[in-house]
Order: sequence, then C-alpha cells, then structure tokens
Amino acid sequence: MIEIHHLGYQFVNMGGIDVDRKEGSGDYLLIYFRCPVEVNLTGEYEKIPENTFVLYKKGHPQIYRKTDGHFINDWVHFDFSEEEDFFEKLKIPFNTLIRLPQSKPVTDMISDLYIEYFNVGESHQKIMDQKARALFHKFSDLYQFAQKNSPKKVKYLEEMIEIRKKIQNFECHPEGAEELARQMHISTSYFQHLYKEFFGIPVNYDIINGRIEHAAHLLNGTEHSITEIAAICGYESLEHFSRQFKKIKGCSPMKYRN
Repeated sequence: MIEIHHLGYQFVNMGGIDVDRKEGSGDYLLIYFRCPVEVNLTGEYEKIPENTFVLYKKGHPQIYRKTDGHFINDWVHFDFSEEEDFFEKLKIPFNTLIRLPQSKPVTDMISDLYIEYFNVGESHQKIMDQKARALFHKFSDLYQFAQKNSPKKVKYLEEMIEIRKKIQNFECHPEGAEELARQMHISTSYFQHLYKEFFGIPVNYDIINGRIEHAAHLLNGTEHSITEIAAICGYESLEHFSRQFKKIKGCSPMKYRN
C-alpha cells in the first residue's frame, strides 16, 4: 500500500526557499516545480525551467532553492508498506529531472489526491492508495510516451487530445481529417497517422461517433424531428444518418427515441 505522509498543491513559499536535506526527508518525494528553480542532484546546482518533476528516492539528498522570487510547487511525501520495486516496474527513474509531454493530467491527479487527503471514512486509506497508484501509472504512461517518441511527435499530443475532446463532446464538428490537419498546419496523411497512433482508432470514426452521440442526446432531450437532428449533426442525407446511427447504436433513430 502507498501511504501518503503529506502533500501540497500549488503551494507558494513567499520570497523563495532553500531546502538542504542531505539525507532526504525519510520517505519518497514526488515534487513538481511550477517555477524556474535551482536543483542539486549531482553535487552542483543546476538551473531548471518550470514544469519539471523530480522523484526523490528514500534516503537521497533533497537539495533545491529559489532565491529570486516566490517558490511554487506541488509535492507528495509518501512511503510503501510493500512493493518496493513499484517504480522499477513502472520504469520511472529516481533522482532525475523529468519533463512530461503533459503536466496537467498528473497535477490534476495530485489535486484530487489533495482533496481526499483531508477527508475521512472507512475506505479513506484505500481510496488514497488507489488514487496514488493511478497518479503514478499516469506519470509512467506520459514518461514512456516521451521516451519512445520524437520531440516532434510529443509536441502534437496535447493539441490532439484537445481536438479529440471537442469532437467527442460535439464542440467541434469537422467535415473530415483535412479540416483538422489544416488547424494543426500538418498534412492530412500525417495527421491521420498520428491520430491512429495516439488513440488507436481512425479520426473519421471519432468524428462519426461524436455526431451520433450528439444525435442521441438530441433524440432524448429535445422535440426536434429526426430530419432536423440529422441536419444539426452535419448530415445532408437522412438515409445516411439513419444508417450510421443504427450501425453505432444498434437501432434506428426512431426506435431509439421511442
């Protein structure tokens, strides 16, 4: 079980900080530097940019400072009651500067863990353990993605995720991959290749699924006719709409509404 000792989220040290724990803090520490800072991992201070993580191993010196302004960070002090090779299995390196292709998914999970930390209940410790494990698994996924892909590919990940969210929520209803590729200033073929590689499905499938899910929402919650709904969802042909709706939902739009 992962036992959380203490944690902070968007914690601000007014006027800076100078930490010099030569024998560590007595536990593991995941720290996220939200501002530029100086870190000493090898015997000398090194200036590092904002949005950098370090996972300190238990017993390793924790030495970092910021002397030119406020110090802002997220941090999680924790320990294991078992599974000492947890991070080796996840292939997350200790005592190493790490920059992820996306920091927000991890910091959002730290925020969620922070909220639960101050809660109570019979399942509180189990919830904390599961949330912490999910956080580190997500961290591992993002780190491995960065390790296995070129910087050129990595830089497109966040934008692709935002595009996929908007398609699925019908905030964006493109005609096809060509329109989305133009938004990202890359070729259609490269966009389609990246989308399939990142998410495991073709972009056109997501576009169709987003339209059909929006149509299902309108069928359930509005008085629009099926013809009107088909048009709202980007279909010029009612027959085409009905065919795609049945393929995804397993029944016709009329039957679904009834």
